[in-house]
Amino acid sequence: MADLSNNSQNSAGARPPVKNKMTLSERFGSLGRAYFAFLRMDVCLMAIVNIMALFVNTFIMRAGGSVNHAMVYNMLSFGSQPLFMVLAVLVSRRVSPMVSQRIGFAGYAAFFIFVLILGEKAAIDFFWVPALLRSFGAGFYYVSYSFEVVEYTTDENRDAAGGIEGTINAIIALAFPILSGLLLSAFPEGNFTGYRILFGCLLGVVAAAFLFSLKLEPMQRTFDPDDRKSHLGESFKALLGEKIGRFMLSMTFFKGLRVGAMGFFIEILIFNAIRNETLVGINSTVGKIFAIIGALLYGLIVTPKRRAGSVAVGSGAIILVACILFFKLDWIPLMIFSAFNSGFGIFISEPELTLYFTTIETLDSLKGKAGEVHTANEFFLAAGEVLGIGMTLLFNLLFPGSNIASTCAIILLTGSQFFCAYFIGAIQKSLSSGAEAETTSVSEE
Repeated sequence: MADLSNNSQNSAGARPPVKNKMTLSERFGSLGRAYFAFLRMDVCLMAIVNIMALFVNTFIMRAGGSVNHAMVYNMLSFGSQPLFMVLAVLVSRRVSPMVSQRIGFAGYAAFFIFVLILGEKAAIDFFWVPALLRSFGAGFYYVSYSFEVVEYTTDENRDAAGGIEGTINAIIALAFPILSGLLLSAFPEGNFTGYRILFGCLLGVVAAAFLFSLKLEPMQRTFDPDDRKSHLGESFKALLGEKIGRFMLSMTFFKGLRVGAMGFFIEILIFNAIRNETLVGINSTVGKIFAIIGALLYGLIVTPKRRAGSVAVGSGAIILVACILFFKLDWIPLMIFSAFNSGFGIFISEPELTLYFTTIETLDSLKGKAGEVHTANEFFLAAGEVLGIGMTLLFNLLFPGSNIASTCAIILLTGSQFFCAYFIGAIQKSLSSGAEAETTSVSEE
């Protein structure tokens, strides 16, 4: 295991105890102007990702595809994203992360332009093209994103930043899904004018994100612009060769099992039951109200020491609520479950994300390689996502329309997050032990 540096920002042991007693104003106030400039740009991506997650799948199904067709689209999209991230790392190192990010925006723009031109044919005959364009845009954007999160936040304020982002994401999703659903439902079945209008508006949001990216402050704290070497091989070796790295990759794989399918499965089940985009939007809006509450509570009560417990409690609560789906898999119980899933979901996702970035920032072998580590990590995330969707698809093929099969798939995917809770605890224990060992060594010297 790599030695920890003296300026490690892991709050488990590398800093004096007083740092664990930061007031709320200190936690949120320590997020500076550079972070909020980054947040402004990322808010645009939140809107794009939210709408795409909801209505690209309904677009595919409305154009003549089935639930299974939408699942194949998502498997292809998630599975190809790590490959594009390898290219993004090369661009980030040899040019800059900012350029990589703007190439990602171009990928999203190409997605919307392609769908605007071809309409429903893009979902029927050429669905693999939008899938690859989406993964291309996401791959290039999130490599840069990983560099920026480490640059613009620290371990002490990263949970607070996660609470802010979760809250804003939920607020954005309150209005956009229901308005989008009303727009799409205003046109008769078979008329894709509403989808063209929606995708045209999202193309404008991509342009705004591109302009905001031009205003970001240069990275100075964690990224060396003179380092033009790709560290992918080193990052894979460091992650697989160290216990903490293996724990983190395992955590990411199990995270992917849930993220891949649950990111869209409930919405397409609802849409398949009623074939109405407005109710899909209403469901998302109700869910985001619960997500706002969850994000606010998360930002207030979850600290680094509570991350593992947060995942365990969130997973257990979602599984209990999912049991109502055994009785009836209709849109009303699905919407009830979706609301609670959104509220407790941040208690699962945010600890995994914040600890992931803390590990990148803390370990000497990973410092300055956020993009490479994120790319290596993405292969394990994609493996989990593809497997999770594949398992759900298999349940659906073997037992089509069965509420018991769908509910078992949901419970199985959510239950996998208890493994994440275990690995979070193991990672933090290892980080704490390493920090204490280093402190003792320094004292003896």
